[in-house]
Amino acid sequence: MDPTVRGFVATPVPLADGAQLTSELDLVDHLIVAIAGDDRLEIDVRGGPSPASVAAGIGRLASLHGPDLAIDPDRATDDGAQPYVPFHAEALLRSAVAAVAAMRSLNETLGGEVTGPHLWPHGFDIATEWYSERLVDYDGTPTNAQIGMGWYPSDVSYLYVKPWPFHDEFADHDLPGRAGWHRSGWEGARLDIVEPVDVSTACSLGVAVHDIAAPRLSP
Repeated sequence: MDPTVRGFVATPVPLADGAQLTSELDLVDHLIVAIAGDDRLEIDVRGGPSPASVAAGIGRLASLHGPDLAIDPDRATDDGAQPYVPFHAEALLRSAVAAVAAMRSLNETLGGEVTGPHLWPHGFDIATEWYSERLVDYDGTPTNAQIGMGWYPSDVSYLYVKPWPFHDEFADHDLPGRAGWHRSGWEGARLDIVEPVDVSTACSLGVAVHDIAAPRLSP
């Protein structure tokens, strides 16, 4: 999904009759909006709709344009109401907009092959990636060495910058400000957000890790 100034929008899905299904999580008006051709579905998330009811509604909308849309049943079985707090959603959106601005600034600074920012729905973190031309074996598949920068909205939200593959020598370098090296579970730089972080500070962390890791990750 791609972040916007209002929330998040999913990649369009082609439907059987040639129309496209688009869906958006609007954190300003607190709606899920799905559009297929000239047909539109709005779900007010302040009512706490269940994942199953949302999936069913979007499935019915898509079925107006051909065979039923294939929906992963494992993601659409929960029929319980989901609490939704508009104040929290609006705070999430403000933080997401700032994180996206930092990642776009970083991408413009680095150049080369970059992608993002985008939302990873399984963790709801927003990330962008820089890719090296160097290929590394990953379970038998040649894969570009890379550096990912992201914002994770956990209980204590944090910025991360993860070079892959990680080399122990990276952690011998100092990082700017309060950032430090994280080595448990995943490896990279981490900056806990205990106070607002401005765009330049976040971008500086991404540049610092790139300067440390890119020479080793490049061809």
